[in-house]
Order: sequence, then structure tokens, then C-alpha cells
Amino acid sequence: MNAVGLLELDAAILQAAITVLAAGLCFSLYVRFEQRYFAWFGVAWTMYAARLGAILAFVVQQDLRWLFWHQVFTGETALALLWTALVFVRAAQWRRVYWLAVLFPPLWSYVAIYQLENFLLAAGPAVVFLSAASIATGVMFLRYRLANPSSGASMLSVTFLLWGLHHLDYPLLRARGAWSPWGYYLDILFLLGACGGILLLVNHELADELRLRTAELEHLSRRMVR
Repeated sequence: MNAVGLLELDAAILQAAITVLAAGLCFSLYVRFEQRYFAWFGVAWTMYAARLGAILAFVVQQDLRWLFWHQVFTGETALALLWTALVFVRAAQWRRVYWLAVLFPPLWSYVAIYQLENFLLAAGPAVVFLSAASIATGVMFLRYRLANPSSGASMLSVTFLLWGLHHLDYPLLRARGAWSPWGYYLDILFLLGACGGILLLVNHELADELRLRTAELEHLSRRMVR
């Protein structure tokens, strides 16, 4: 492996490690606050970390099985991010019909890689799907921010909108060896931005809860004085 390949491998490993930490953060927030969207953020980052692990294994071993799993985890990451936003913004509930969407990434990846033997047919739809899901997630957080002003929602909306656009460079640049390893560092920056937005959401919710309890105490105090 040449020097550029080693730099790319190091950057991917760093991104995978940070993604695992992001998943751990979100799962710990779920345990602390019992909000479903924290758990789904954790699932999304876990899928993303698995995606990175699969592409690392493929780069090292050049085994098509790892490429298959990379494409599968790419699709599942997109679905998890989109579902997270739906849970947060609309308190969406799971329906059985949604399993059809979950089954699509492995089915299409199998057909494209093992039947059609076409990398672009496998990578293209997966990357476009991840990009579209990221942009849609950003739009949903933006709509939430317009209705409920929050610095966390603002940061998440900007992060996912830009990240969605960045995903589109994969089949054009990164898959051809260009812009390496800087693309990974941009992904890390967006990931840290998303984590920052999540923490700001936590702070916003805690502040709202504090204001509510303060108002209740003031109301109770006025009643006692009377």
C-alpha cells in the first residue's frame, strides 16, 4: 500500500473511532433522558461505524463480501438518520411496512455486486440515498428550528444539509482516489458538528424544563402567600 493509501487508511480509522464514540454518547443520553431519538441517533452512528469498518476491510482484503456489507450499511445508515429526524420532529411510530425499506439495501447490493457485477450500480444508488436522507434530515431539523428556535436544531440542520451535499462527491472524486484523505476529515468535522448539535438540544431541553419548573414554583409560592 502506497503513502496515499496509508493516509486514507489512517483517516478512515480515526473517523471510525470518533463515530463509535458518537454512538456511545447518544446511547448514554438515551439511558439518561429516555428520549427515543437519542437511541436512534446511536443506531445511526453504529451503522455508520459498521460502514467504515466494512470499507476498511475491503481496502485491505479486496474481498467483495466487504464491499457488499459497505453498501448495505450505507443504506441502513441513511434510513436510520431519516427515521431519527422523523422521531424527533414528528414523534413517528414504527409500522410493519417500513421493513420493506430496511430490506431494500441488502437486496439491491446483492443484485448489483453479485449479479450485475457493477460497482457504480451498487455504490451510486446507496450514496445518492445517503445524501438524500442527510439533506432530508437537515430540512426536517430546519423546519423544527423555524417553529421552535433552538441553536441545537440550527446546528443539526446546517450540518446535515452540508453533509448531504458532501456525500455526493463520493462517486465523482473519492471513489477515484481524488481528495484523499481530506474527504474523511470533512466527514469527521460534520460528525463533530452533529454531536455538538445533539448536545445543544440537550441543553435546550434542560433549560426549558428548568423554566417550566421555575414557573410552577412561582405559581405555587403565590398561592401559598394568598
